[in-house]
Amino acid sequence: MGRRYVLLLCILTSLQTVGAQLGDTTGVDDGTNNQAGTKKSVEVNSYFTEFTRVGPYPYQVCADLPGEIGETDATKSARCIPVEPGELEFCSTVAYDTCSRVISPILYDEQIAKSHDERIARWELEFPALVTTECTEAFKLYFCLLAFPRCEEDTDNLGRFLELPLCFDYCVNAHMACIGDQLLSQAACDKAVVLGRVAPPRADVTCVSGARSPGASMVYALALALLSWFASER
Repeated sequence: MGRRYVLLLCILTSLQTVGAQLGDTTGVDDGTNNQAGTKKSVEVNSYFTEFTRVGPYPYQVCADLPGEIGETDATKSARCIPVEPGELEFCSTVAYDTCSRVISPILYDEQIAKSHDERIARWELEFPALVTTECTEAFKLYFCLLAFPRCEEDTDNLGRFLELPLCFDYCVNAHMACIGDQLLSQAACDKAVVLGRVAPPRADVTCVSGARSPGASMVYALALALLSWFASER
């Protein structure tokens, strides 16, 4: 499990390069102060008390998030803007309305591509047995979906746009593709839930799963499948 744990920490640290798109990343040990292969503590706040209670899910309002879109410093924020098919080269699967923190999604896409390629090259040297084609493809899609979060208009408040979180089951599945460990994948996604980047396992929350359109989370069915797969691999 040691090398898988180190790779997970590298993944979490790499996702910080998405900048403001990821929000706060405090509480995550990036492994730089410990010897490789040593199991470290990842501080993950439990989401069950806050996010699985009965009541409306606290979607983030796009215009309330920090960003650089606006005419003056006082009015600059994130905005829900369309990204057309073929507009982005690296994150080519992004062709929807995104809650963008940056003025130019094209330039940001180039930055994301460079950061992604540098990390994959390093991981291939450090973790050749774990960095498979399945892992790199899953990480690229996850990386892009975090960098360009989907947004949609609030049906209860027209003119206001909400940022949609990723589905919890999708988050776990994406991490599993690289580290193959259910518990470590769960811990990483728990952290993302606390940061508001991933939805908790609630059937009433609209979330994004992979490149598909938003829909209700199917976490319980997929969780059973993942647990069965993990048990068969032990």
